[in-house]
Amino acid sequence: MINDPAILTGMVLSGAHGIYDVHTNEGVVRCTLRGKLKRAFAQAYSAKPVTKFRQPQHRVNKVVSSIQDSRSQRIEKRDSSEITLPTRLSIGDYVKIRKLDASTGLIEEILPRQSELARRDADSSGHKLVQQTLLANLDQVVIVLATTQPEPHFGFLDRYLAICESAQLTPLVCINKLDLSHHSRIEEEAALYCRLGYKVIFTSTQTGEGIDQLHTLLEEHTSLFTGPSGVGKSSLVNALEPGMTLRTDVVSSATGKGRHTTTGSQLYPLSGGGWLADSAGIRALAAWDIPLEDLTWCFVEFRPYLGECIYSDCSHVDEEGCMIIQAVGDQIIDEHRYRSYVRMYTGEER
Repeated sequence: MINDPAILTGMVLSGAHGIYDVHTNEGVVRCTLRGKLKRAFAQAYSAKPVTKFRQPQHRVNKVVSSIQDSRSQRIEKRDSSEITLPTRLSIGDYVKIRKLDASTGLIEEILPRQSELARRDADSSGHKLVQQTLLANLDQVVIVLATTQPEPHFGFLDRYLAICESAQLTPLVCINKLDLSHHSRIEEEAALYCRLGYKVIFTSTQTGEGIDQLHTLLEEHTSLFTGPSGVGKSSLVNALEPGMTLRTDVVSSATGKGRHTTTGSQLYPLSGGGWLADSAGIRALAAWDIPLEDLTWCFVEFRPYLGECIYSDCSHVDEEGCMIIQAVGDQIIDEHRYRSYVRMYTGEER
């Protein structure tokens, strides 16, 4: 197969109803799954047991042993045992295809994933939980909020950031609609995330502020755009790459809530290099649960205190001798961030 000129390696850009557009060095090829691959997927899907899809124990052990590691160091330490062999085809997957003619082909093989962003959903029967991969092989998540219309919910931002930390993906916080009149507290709250080490950028599609900087930060990355509806994700994409001409809509003046204008994920090439996926609003990330044993580590400011509490099984919610609670009382850890942790731990935001 390696020496067969009809075999190409490509990346899945979009797909629906068993038909996939695959980007290759010979252009985009419209493909279907080879029969044996389709049957293998069906068998793997039907054989999956009822599960909560908790991360394996070796992942938990690695978290404990690498609390002080930077994100880049942890990614470098990934070994082949952590690379996922897909059982379903997803946007962003690398595949081997056999060309049938100039524009069509068959997907022969799906290559191992380096990363994925996934959530749990019930299957068609409603009795079994199955894992749905939102995007494969991404390395950056752009979390878009607005200064107003709709008002930013920083508790949801904390959840997004924790999910990115759990998946070992680099988050980029983009606060859009800078041109609209808004409360000064927005910049004040954003400064907290800068102090935590997160990249925060303010943008406006009306004035163009921050658009060039955002474009530079997207280059050579595979990035997912996500965030609440109505914050201007599609308008941002149009400002970044006008040729994409993604459909946009307006925030309902009656409710102040955004109407979904993007119905699924699709990868788009960036003119400066890299790929961008636009997602269907807040539900793309909010449905994903983080295993409780990983949650504390996903709040970066908690990490120096892990293992220092009186009780080894401290949940950091209401125990005596909890060093994280003490750090909150000493105003070293921000109280609002801590409250976000408690809501996630107790299930209030699930």
